Amino acid sequence: MLSKQDIKKMCEAPDDNKAYYRPIICKGELSKVDVFFVGTNPATPIYPIDMNLDTYVDLLMNYERFIEFYKMHRVKNGKQEVSRTRTGMNSFLNWLSSNTCEAIAETEVIPYPTESLKLLKKEPDFIIERGKEVFYELLMEIKPRLIILHGKRTVEYFDEILTERGAIPSKSICLDRTIEDIEKQLPLYRFKYQNGKIASIMACRHFMYYGMKGESFKSFRENILKVLKDNIHQ
Repeated sequence: MLSKQDIKKMCEAPDDNKAYYRPIICKGELSKVDVFFVGTNPATPIYPIDMNLDTYVDLLMNYERFIEFYKMHRVKNGKQEVSRTRTGMNSFLNWLSSNTCEAIAETEVIPYPTESLKLLKKEPDFIIERGKEVFYELLMEIKPRLIILHGKRTVEYFDEILTERGAIPSKSICLDRTIEDIEKQLPLYRFKYQNGKIASIMACRHFMYYGMKGESFKSFRENILKVLKDNIHQ
């Protein structure tokens, strides 16, 4: 079980004048997490100048408080209160939480926040590599039974992280297809943790395309329900 101290260590800023990592926010109790909702990297950097590390960790551990802070932080920086992506994510996560009694953790394959993916690519290698380690550590500690990856780049990073560490064989996930084709596969892949627990991986388009109701994601939601039902009988 992850302690607050474990999370605190994961959050530490990698260098002077750098943002904190954001390894996880949790919709429900951390001890009951069995679903990972995974993006590429967070888009709202929070720096030590904004708050101290203990305050930051406490914020991450309270989902509702974090979402409210996120909204205020965006407005303060001249942006809309809620991004198009967060609107889609919130709608989907509300639907998902109504269809499972398990807690849902939001995390990222590279949990270092930047305003855009383009800026993430400009960060030093050691920041990216530390982010990969943080994600892998979370994955192997919590061992979620369902992993939902959103966005093609997320799928690519996920495959890279698990392949490099020998958690899945090379070429287990075919990356030559479009994300639309990948989204149709039920599941994308399954792998076994060291304790024998099995994880089902699903992947879909970026949630900037979801909207308020997610009509174009209807088939994907139906596939999620099938996987959830299968997981109950594992």
